[in-house]
Amino acid sequence: MMLDPKKRIQHVNGPMVHRKIRSETSHTPTETLELPHAEPGDQGDQDAGKHQETGLYREPFTVRRVRKSQGNKLTAMLQVRNERGRYLEEVLGDLSEFVDEIVIVDDASTDGTPDICRAYPKVVRLEVLEKPLFAEEWRLRNALWQAAVGTSPDWLLSVDADELYSMEAKKAIRALINQDHADWIAFRFYDMWGGRTHYREDELWGLHRRHTASLVRYMPGYPYFYPQQNHHVPRLPLPCTVLPGISTELKVQHLGWAGSLEDRVRKYLRYKRIDPHGEWGSLEHYESILDPDPRLIPWKEEQ
Repeated sequence: MMLDPKKRIQHVNGPMVHRKIRSETSHTPTETLELPHAEPGDQGDQDAGKHQETGLYREPFTVRRVRKSQGNKLTAMLQVRNERGRYLEEVLGDLSEFVDEIVIVDDASTDGTPDICRAYPKVVRLEVLEKPLFAEEWRLRNALWQAAVGTSPDWLLSVDADELYSMEAKKAIRALINQDHADWIAFRFYDMWGGRTHYREDELWGLHRRHTASLVRYMPGYPYFYPQQNHHVPRLPLPCTVLPGISTELKVQHLGWAGSLEDRVRKYLRYKRIDPHGEWGSLEHYESILDPDPRLIPWKEEQ
């Protein structure tokens, strides 16, 4: 059961940002949430425990106190595998313009991808796996998360190696993170198709019609975890969804389908190999990758 959302006016003055924050929780008033471990003698945590006993959730002081309204460090985190000749260099160059640090986990690439990553000074941590975890995506996501939080970030931007943030999104991002009331930020992602001039939109392809959270505040002591799925694992840990956040109209280009037909066929075959029965995704959606005449909409950088 979902409680009625609490709405608060938000004070971020970036472009194309919703004027409300929606805070939702997925537990009922009679349920009890497990709180992060309390430090002995922390009165804030003792108060939170009292609220827990009555079935009302209150964030413990150990979590609240790490919310900073200025001076936040923004760290991008990427998982990569055999990205040479694709979009990785463009993505890393673009990220280097607006994030403070970059953390990468290489999933046992065989094409020299780690060498590309090392060429960018803002890559402060690069972990190269000896055996690939692509077929166990939740383990790969978890490895990336652990590597990233080990660098003491304030905010984490989860980026795939084929995603580019719009100019307006990059301009707004500092205002979005330098506040102390929202813990995640969501954007609109567009599946570019066969190039960068059009994105796909039909009954099976509508990623841009909803908001995708990719930017999250890191709070030490908060219980983060990923669902144990082999494919289509959410980019942020599940417990982030119960925290207050901001949905924006800022855009991100997903270039994963922007390449040639041969590239799309290779992705189709990989998806069918990993998930032949549609356990983690939709078989109908997989088959639609091969649609010879998809509905395409001209791309506009901003609204």
